[in-house]
Amino acid sequence: MSSQKYTNTVLLLKTQSNEISDKYAQLLTDNGFQARQVKTLVFQFKNLKILAEKLNKESLYSGIIFSSPRCVQAVKLACQEADINIKDWQSKNNFVVGTATYTEALHSLGFECRGSDSGNAVNLLEYMKKVVDDQDSLFLYPHGNLKSDTFSKVEEKQKIQVEGVLVYDTIDNPNIEEQISDATNNFTETPEFMVFFSPSGLESSIKYLRKLPLFESSKLMAIGPTTEAAMKDLSLPVFGVAKQPNPKDVLDLLLPI
Repeated sequence: MSSQKYTNTVLLLKTQSNEISDKYAQLLTDNGFQARQVKTLVFQFKNLKILAEKLNKESLYSGIIFSSPRCVQAVKLACQEADINIKDWQSKNNFVVGTATYTEALHSLGFECRGSDSGNAVNLLEYMKKVVDDQDSLFLYPHGNLKSDTFSKVEEKQKIQVEGVLVYDTIDNPNIEEQISDATNNFTETPEFMVFFSPSGLESSIKYLRKLPLFESSKLMAIGPTTEAAMKDLSLPVFGVAKQPNPKDVLDLLLPI
């Protein structure tokens, strides 16, 4: 079985968006790259009744912190199942991590959230400390099982308080090996570039990617410093890091090459 490296081909190892046309794939295609995608993770929602109970007590909270599009989706599902009027939350001080989460909150809930340029939870918390004026502000924080500890470690004496609710579990895509095989023509075509979007996505895919005969010649890239650190922990060479989780930052890594 022959193998070869495919130039200008980018393998996106990410969870799929709800959009018909993925923005990353579309921008790369528009700029002369061939984009291939593999779904690394799947999500299972949980505790929506508990979330709905908290959403019904909106007067207790200053706003909501959304750390991912799935958190937005969980709030939408909880409101639909419990017949909650989400408009009561729209005027609150709501925050997001990243532009994808901002867009999801805007389109799904009608929320005009702050902090979309933060890029990660650490930066968002620092931003919130600067712009939140009210003392003892309590924010509802729906999150997944793989959340970072950033908001969990907020000290009680700080003016920003968070109340977390576990609303989804992240698990490995059970079909990931098959999807990687499909994307690489039965492990014979090695993409020139591979982009890892999260540490968990990296962990779920790396053992199958190593099956590619020319894997070590591929240029490996990370979305954000957390994924970069996870790659280094596995002794993987990091060719580039997109500081923000958006299509333009990924494209900027590729264009100078």
